[in-house]
Formats: sequence, C-alpha cells, structure tokens
Amino acid sequence: MDVAITSFSLTETGFYAAATCGRTSAYVSQNAWEVRVICQNASHQVWRGSGRAFKTFEEAAAAYKKPEMKAIIQAVKDHQNSERAKPS
Repeated sequence: MDVAITSFSLTETGFYAAATCGRTSAYVSQNAWEVRVICQNASHQVWRGSGRAFKTFEEAAAAYKKPEMKAIIQAVKDHQNSERAKPS
C-alpha cells in the first residue's frame, strides 16, 4: 500500500507524524511511555477524541482491522527508525 507521510516532527521526547493511505488519514505519535494513534474518521471529527494509546507499534497495528491503518502505523514506525538513524 502506498502511504504518504505528510508531516513528521522528531524531538528529544518523541515524535509526531501525520500520514495518509488511500482515503484513510491518521496521526501517530510516540513518547517514552506510549504510542498514540488518532484515526481521522467521522467519529474523531465529531467527538475530537484523543485516539488510542498502545505500548508498542505492534500492539497498535494489531488493534486495527483496516489494512490502510496497519500500513500507516508500519510506515510511520519505519520512517521514525530511519530518521533516528541519520547522523546529526
């Protein structure tokens, strides 16, 4: 699946990314204690919830049924690992 990471921010405390796969959009962030995923769907737009929190990327991917969400989570994880591997 083709995932486009539309924004990415890496800080000392974690990172924040926005990504799109097909018609599915999500925000994914990670800090020292959690991975947070916010799917930009109708429910989020109405209730403005804070998404779902997980301990690992693997738990996050397993919690979603849609292959687009699984692809977004994996792409953000891979992008985050490549950004951290870059020399300063």
